[in-house]
Amino acid sequence: MKNIMINVRGMTCQHCKMAVEKALMSTEGVHGVSVDLDKGTVSVEYDDQRTDPEKIRASIVSAGYDPQS
Repeated sequence: MKNIMINVRGMTCQHCKMAVEKALMSTEGVHGVSVDLDKGTVSVEYDDQRTDPEKIRASIVSAGYDPQS
């Protein structure tokens, strides 16, 4: 398992948090997600044999948010 912390622009409320969590948890290989609205960050625990940071960022984009490098 690996962890990645991603800064995400545009998350402002509980709905945003839930949308990002849902998108990430539906991504193959993602095992855990923690969203911090105050800091604008998402911490993701994932299996690096099944997914990678690019796919994780793509899931955030598909939820309508802007992951930063």
